[in-house]
Amino acid sequence: MNALIALWMAVLTGLTSVRGVSVAPVEDHTEVVIALDGPASVSHFTLENPTRLVLDIKGARHALPRDRYMGIDRGGIRSIRTSQFQASVVRVVFELAAPVRYSVEEQDDRIVVTFPNPAGPFERWHTGTLTIAETASPAAQPTAATQPAARAVEPGSSAAVRPAAAAAPGAAEASDFRRTALPPAGAYRSPQQLSQEPRITVYFQESPIQDVLATFAEFSGRSIVAGADVSGTVTADIRDQPWDVALREILISHSLAAVETESGIIRVDKNEKLREREKVEELVTRQFPIRYVPADSLVKTVEAFLSERGKVTTNPTANALVVTDARSVLDRIEPAIMQLDVRRPQVTIAAKIIYVDRTSLEELGFVYDLKDIEGPGNGLPGNSLNQITRVWIDSNGDGVMQESELFQQNFVNFGGESVAALANANDRLAAPALQILTSLALGRFSLISFIEALRQVSLSDIQAHPVVKTMDNVEARIQVGEETPIRVIDVGSAATTGTGVPPRATVQMKETGVILRVKPHVTGDHILLDLHAERSNIALAPSDIGLTFQTQESQTQVLVKDGETVVIGGLTLVEKTESQSGIPILMDIPGIGALFRTTKQREVKRDLLIMVTPHIVKDSVR
Repeated sequence: MNALIALWMAVLTGLTSVRGVSVAPVEDHTEVVIALDGPASVSHFTLENPTRLVLDIKGARHALPRDRYMGIDRGGIRSIRTSQFQASVVRVVFELAAPVRYSVEEQDDRIVVTFPNPAGPFERWHTGTLTIAETASPAAQPTAATQPAARAVEPGSSAAVRPAAAAAPGAAEASDFRRTALPPAGAYRSPQQLSQEPRITVYFQESPIQDVLATFAEFSGRSIVAGADVSGTVTADIRDQPWDVALREILISHSLAAVETESGIIRVDKNEKLREREKVEELVTRQFPIRYVPADSLVKTVEAFLSERGKVTTNPTANALVVTDARSVLDRIEPAIMQLDVRRPQVTIAAKIIYVDRTSLEELGFVYDLKDIEGPGNGLPGNSLNQITRVWIDSNGDGVMQESELFQQNFVNFGGESVAALANANDRLAAPALQILTSLALGRFSLISFIEALRQVSLSDIQAHPVVKTMDNVEARIQVGEETPIRVIDVGSAATTGTGVPPRATVQMKETGVILRVKPHVTGDHILLDLHAERSNIALAPSDIGLTFQTQESQTQVLVKDGETVVIGGLTLVEKTESQSGIPILMDIPGIGALFRTTKQREVKRDLLIMVTPHIVKDSVR
């Protein structure tokens, strides 16, 4: 009622009425439309703490239903406040989530504010009285023409129609509404979508359905024709709903449906009657251009909408769907295709892969050797301290590595051929950092002792920073590593031939290193990530099987806000080994046993840390 009074005041004073505001997504930016009843000038500025965009509309009067709209939270707009700032100035204040670069455009009967959308896809919002053309950009407007005339609806004998702002049920008031084309019945919007049709509050009690259809026809300014089998009564209380949504629900409750003919007339009949008409309708072929997805990916979905006579093919050159069916069926398919053919957001995934290998080695040994210092007298050297090195070689050519012992050529020759009575000299440290040698002569024997010690710490830090861009719901793969050739011996081939031919060998490639697979799914301003992380390497097997693959693997699913970083932890390997060797019995004596043995301690820690930061790619406003 207040909006109606403000409208009449604006007419009497010659001021333009501010009658509606809408917030809608248009591609990658947010578009705000302020609907007016005529031309007006606007000035604008921004404020901080909190961030606000202020528009002063001059030569205008406030005609909106409310002054405050809190909790909008979409398209970067948190709330909207409106007021009659001065006698002829309406102030509209938008509280923003963050500072943005915006543009303001004055048109004949509306003001359009555009700025980049910082929050991802969102549903359209509006208040007041608007038409479809005032809630969408020119590129997104529907093809149905908006009827310019407005009409007031008086309450009938069986139904009271009243504006949405009415205070009490049963009260009827005349209100101005703009008439817009009703979408085809098959194209009715889902409950999640917002209808832009004028809103209606109406009460029916045991009203004949023909009277109900006449009420909606009068309210909307549309032509509605009921079939011969349409009968029954309607009891319904509709409160502040778009008229097309209210009509649809009433028809559904009575097993009825509506279709719009080519001439714009809405035909209401039973579902089976409409399906029978589709079978005798003339077939029409229509091409639907597809912009954002491959046309062949929509074929199976569109086939579910077709009648028995319909068919769908693709035009690969134009990336379009070519559909042949009854006109009413094509009218149902068109909005479905528009909902499927949407721009899929792209996601940039920046990963940081860190692999740390820490190795700590401690060795301490006491080595003794009791030797005969006299030679054997046969020209051979006496007993000596020979160091034995174990190596892996392919001695028989069968492709399998085998452990073998190899004596080092550099040795200390002390002479003698008698067997040492007491010795552990072969258990030497490989590369001691500290080495003390002592010798003690006992008659014809010599006691050689070594004190050897080693402490070694090594650190390996490998970092990779791969960046990959992928589409929503498309898997991306990152690998930092190598492909290792594996020799595979087919032993069965030699056994089958029996001719002494060596086994046949083949080579297979095995991927190793750091491997990351990620599949993003955009949900508003968050991204659902399916992550698979793997770190693998090769090592010599302790037996004759050749090689083994050491793998650390993790698979998870996380929800991350746009621009935030998720850390995958837990890929940690700790390997500790300790060995003791020495002179039996003596090495186990408490206290002095350490003087007769060699102790080796080795600790290896491997950590794999993967940090992933996804970003939703937003194109700049054109």
